[in-house]
Amino acid sequence: MLSLVFQFLCNIFALLLLVFQGNVGIVTVVLAVLIRLLIWPGYQKAIISQRKLSRIQPQIKKIQDKYQDDPVKANQEVLALFKKEKVSFSSIFFIFLQSAILILCFFFFRSIIQTDWSHYLYSFIPALPTLNYFFLGINLKLPSLVLALISAGINSVAVMLQPSQGQNKTLYLFLPFAILLFYKRIPAIILLFWVITGIIGLIQDYKLSRKKL
Repeated sequence: MLSLVFQFLCNIFALLLLVFQGNVGIVTVVLAVLIRLLIWPGYQKAIISQRKLSRIQPQIKKIQDKYQDDPVKANQEVLALFKKEKVSFSSIFFIFLQSAILILCFFFFRSIIQTDWSHYLYSFIPALPTLNYFFLGINLKLPSLVLALISAGINSVAVMLQPSQGQNKTLYLFLPFAILLFYKRIPAIILLFWVITGIIGLIQDYKLSRKKL
């Protein structure tokens, strides 16, 4: 299954390379935008459900305290509250699916840089043009401290837009900068992908933060 998905991504990447005359940087940006827009509907539902769940935590606590001697009744009341507030756990699980997609893209872009992937192309795909791995003066085959810093900054801002995680929020703000410890092992093409998906994610999260539930 994963090999089929990988092959599909390779061919989409190849088609975009043909359109943009072998410019790997532009193709990476376009692919990042397409993937982020593709998962947007599910992501939106997941974030809305997450916000609702965070908002009704006090009510859940009251139910648990009221029926602490009757866990079955407590569960029934909590489920009824979820139904009333339209909290969908299936949509919340989409957050994990999104993470899986981004991890898959990590290995995909690393393979694009490090291995010969031409054998994955469908027979109708014409010969690819000469590939240009430079984007805004950055060699996408090599690590980039600049892109690593931008990616870390974007992810920290994204944490601020998420529902409050209480005392752990300060820790979460600094966690994205852990990438600086090992960025030299990450090709810039992956960092570029993270930056673009992060920027689009910020726009989406900002819109959601202003949306009334």
